Amino acid sequence: MTILEVKKVLYLNNHQDEYLRYEILANEAGQAILVLVQMSLQNQIGQLSWAVWTKVDELPLPAEETAKATPEEALRMAIDACIKHRAEWQAQA
Repeated sequence: MTILEVKKVLYLNNHQDEYLRYEILANEAGQAILVLVQMSLQNQIGQLSWAVWTKVDELPLPAEETAKATPEEALRMAIDACIKHRAEWQAQA
């Protein structure tokens, strides 16, 4: 069994208030190993409307690099991967 812990949650926008949510997950040793990318989807039925975060991507972090890094360095690598992903996602949209 693998247990992952949410280490950090980031919300990054594209200057049009369109946010993506990034959940950085760490293993038992505290090393960031995976990032779940989510976007907010608006739902409406009649007069009732609500938003839900839906997973749209996963960013696996390079195991060989994060294994050599301290937990803080691995977290910084994960944050950098999120920022890079958001910049590329913005270009796609």
